[in-house]
Amino acid sequence: MVRVGISDSWGSEIRSALGASLNNRFKAFLSGLGVTMLLQSSSATALLTASFSGQGILTTATALAVLLGADVGTTIVAQILTFDLSALSPVMIALGVALFTYSSGGRTKDVGRLTLGIGMMLLALKLIVAASLPMRESVIIQQIFVALGEDLVLAVLFAAIIAWASHSSLATVLLIIALASTNSLDITVAFTFVLGANIGSAIPPIIATLGANRTTRQPPLGNLLFRICGVVIVLPFIGVIAQQLSALEISHARQIANFHMLFNLPLVIVFFPLIDRMVSLTERMIPKDAVEVDEMKPRELDRSAFETPLVALVNAEREVLRMGEVVERMLRNAFIALKKNDHELAQKTRKMDQLTNQMYDNVKRYLTALARETLGENESRRCTEILNFATNLEHIGDIISGELVHNILSKKVATRSKMSLQDREDINNLYQPILVSFQLSLSVFTSGDVQMARQLLAKKYKFIKREKKAVLNHLEKLRDDATYDSRLSALQLDVLRDLRRINSYQTAVAYPILEEAGHLRSSRLRSRKSAANTPMQIDDSSEPSTSS
Repeated sequence: MVRVGISDSWGSEIRSALGASLNNRFKAFLSGLGVTMLLQSSSATALLTASFSGQGILTTATALAVLLGADVGTTIVAQILTFDLSALSPVMIALGVALFTYSSGGRTKDVGRLTLGIGMMLLALKLIVAASLPMRESVIIQQIFVALGEDLVLAVLFAAIIAWASHSSLATVLLIIALASTNSLDITVAFTFVLGANIGSAIPPIIATLGANRTTRQPPLGNLLFRICGVVIVLPFIGVIAQQLSALEISHARQIANFHMLFNLPLVIVFFPLIDRMVSLTERMIPKDAVEVDEMKPRELDRSAFETPLVALVNAEREVLRMGEVVERMLRNAFIALKKNDHELAQKTRKMDQLTNQMYDNVKRYLTALARETLGENESRRCTEILNFATNLEHIGDIISGELVHNILSKKVATRSKMSLQDREDINNLYQPILVSFQLSLSVFTSGDVQMARQLLAKKYKFIKREKKAVLNHLEKLRDDATYDSRLSALQLDVLRDLRRINSYQTAVAYPILEEAGHLRSSRLRSRKSAANTPMQIDDSSEPSTSS
């Protein structure tokens, strides 16, 4: 509940914080620390960071710095929760229920969810102590703990499995603290369990990214290797460390929380300068991405990420960007086929539409399944935006394969006729801005930047003026040259129309962004009184639907 409340209210800020890290490693470290304290999950931060690394938003080295910060972030949360805050539990639960139940929505409702989640966590910490009574009195459990104390490597593996199963080092450390605070667990074994928890929590991001590309898999693997190296260094001295910390702090809970922090902070100090070496090591360990891959198979749509909707939405964005790359290739190929009378390339472009249709179906199924989960208002809106953009890309692919390529095959290639120089120039003057706007639309889709959205819309209206001028030029040519091939004339007008429709679909992504920012007029219609005195004009700049 805490993670959902944070990601829904401040999800875009979290993504911006990670994205803004770019190549500044110290800033990336602080971003990872802050984001993990908010999400209370280093695994969620690791998945987000891996996704950004796979997209090229973050370098692998910067992503590793983020993950080192995430490791420290979990220790700070553990420190806070170690204090006896159980008295705050009923107050926070009552306040959270009130805000969540009676607020009209928006950020207030998410703050209620967040407050309720924290109150339930505090209550759970108190209940764990009571619920673990049978475990503390069990002779078998005590014998297991004694056996693990005699084999510390086995104790590390045991705790790593628990942390991997719970997908959280924080939850595991808090459980260890609860057991140790009742003297059910020797402090040396408890410290060993903490080491294992640090390893186990680094495993889920690796499993979740197994099917991704190499740059996505590198940061989680590097983070796991950092932790394993730290455990190997510290484990032989665990008894000495336990004695020293026992002399400084009486409370077992504080000792464990302090050890958890004192393990991760030196880890950062030691390995921060070695990030580049770790990047090189992970490059050697992970094979290069296969050149020949099954493009029909979705690469980014990992349903295990549904637990963290913010990560699932980033996965969907990446898959849609893959779809955009295919559509862009189709657009480039169609223009080359038109220019060079290339029948084979036109046929190849038409077949590529099967790939875009399959990718669209995959994204639609993924987002539909995600929508059935508990999503906040902002997450639901982003889910719809991603699906709308994917739908528009699918429409562009249909236009290219079903009409643009069809016109090339049936009219131009078949007749082997040549367009006039003016017609070719008019198409080229429209085609080049289409490619520029297509790239810009992908950037607007991922960033949601208002200024870029305004720029995209401005390019759209410039395109409309050029398209109208191209149509007028062609009609004047028909008027002056009665012998002009009618099939080429129809092809010219069809291509101009298709390019205009493509431009409308690709620029539609700007409208919801500008509307939310208040940069659009509420209506294009004039009042009845003013319209009665003015000849009716057709607004031919209508847009594809931006809501599903």
